[in-house]
Formats: sequence, structure tokens, C-alpha cells
Amino acid sequence: MHYRRFVASAVLMAASTMLSGCLFQPGRFDATLQVMADRQFTFEYRGEIVMAGLAQLAEMAEEAQGDQPCYDDETGKERPCTRADAADRARRDAMGREMMQGMLGEVDLSDEEEIAEMTAMLERQAGWNSVEFVEDGVFMVDYSITSTLGHDFDFPTFEDMPMSNAFVSIRLRDDGRARISAPGFAPVAGNPMAAMMMGMAGAFAEAGGENQEEPGMQLRPIEGTFRIITDAPILANNTDEGSARDARGSMLVWDIDAGTSAAPMALIEFTR
Repeated sequence: MHYRRFVASAVLMAASTMLSGCLFQPGRFDATLQVMADRQFTFEYRGEIVMAGLAQLAEMAEEAQGDQPCYDDETGKERPCTRADAADRARRDAMGREMMQGMLGEVDLSDEEEIAEMTAMLERQAGWNSVEFVEDGVFMVDYSITSTLGHDFDFPTFEDMPMSNAFVSIRLRDDGRARISAPGFAPVAGNPMAAMMMGMAGAFAEAGGENQEEPGMQLRPIEGTFRIITDAPILANNTDEGSARDARGSMLVWDIDAGTSAAPMALIEFTR
């Protein structure tokens, strides 16, 4: 399949399957979750949150659809494009834009007023100490929240914007245990946006590097450290080194980069 046709098809297919909410990914970050045996917890995230790529890929898909040749359905051979083909492409382009707007909460990342409204909205939410739009869909954030675990927890959550991927989740169980996972910190296994972006970049690279400088093809690297600190019993975890002693109890550490394939996970048990 012609690589431009592949990119256009893949973007629309991904949009169709992930339309249920906005997709984000970490950039460079440092995150710490402190969960104590009495259910008190503090979560801190400092660094980049990336809300870029999908809209850019939609624009690239439109461009790709616009200059790709037409093919005969029976023979598969190239043929002249007709007015009906042009109308069909326009319809698909409109559908793709609508899908991407739905996924991105209809935020135009090129509109300074909309960006200002979004940063102000985030800073109104508890925990968002500061939010700064840097460039190309990248927000620099300082987030910290302290509370009691009487219910599940997800980060990030955005007001009036449905999410389909969390960076960090805590799920409480009836038996006094809590499962902590960080699907957003696994670039391929747990983060659909990163996986899609890497797949699209790979398709372009495999095609011989053409259009590598087009907007949206420069991936923001996922790179950071995630820690869990607890004085509760740790029943399971998937770190390489296991827990280390900390003044507050035990500490689990994951170094995250583009090669991280398994999402950080730990199971702890509350003692009271």
C-alpha cells in the first residue's frame, strides 16, 4: 500500500477506535506517589504533558488523501480521479476533522485564546499549581495533591474533557488492598497516543524518510522517573530492583523511556 494512503487510513482508523476521549502523553517528567498504610496519599507530577500529534496527523491525512492517486476497485490499477472521488475525499476529510475535534475537546492548539482558556481551566482544578503552554501542544505543569484514599484516583483528569488514558491510576479493592498502575508511562503497551504516533513515524521512516520534517512527525520523547513511597506492605510490584529503604518506609522506582514496555505496577495492603 502506498505509504501516504497507509498514513491516512491509519489515522482515521485510530480516530474511530479512540473517539471516546482525549489522548495525552507524558513528555519529560518526574512523578512521585506516596501512599501510607492509613490511606493518606500525596501525588506529585512535574514536567510535560503533550497534547499534540493527533490534530497534526489529521491534517497530514487530509494532505495525503488529497494528492494520492485513485485506483480501480477490481484491478487495483491506478486510474484518473473523478469528481465523485474528490467528493468522497472531502467527506472523509470532514469526518476526520470532526473526529479529531472530538478527541481533543475541540481545542485549537494554534489559537492563543483557546490555549489561555484551557490553562486557566486546569489551574482552577485542585492540584494544578501551574500550567504553562510551551509549544507544539506541550504543557509544562506543576501538579500536587494530598488527600485520603476513600475512592479510586486517576491522573490526569480535565474538567469537561473525557479521558481515555490515565498516566497513573489507583484502584481500591474490598479486601483493604490497592492496585497502583501507571499505564501512561509505558510508551507502547499502555499509551495509545504514543503507540499510534510511533507507528505513524515508523511508516514514514519505512517509506524512505520522505516528509520527515512535516509537522507532527517529530515525537516528543517520554522520559522520566516514577516513584512509589509507602509504609504499607508491598504485596507485588514489577520493578527490576525491588523496593529500597526510605525514611518514610519503602520506595519503588521506575526509570521511564521509549523502551519501557511494561506499565509500572504495585499492589499494597492497608493496615488500618
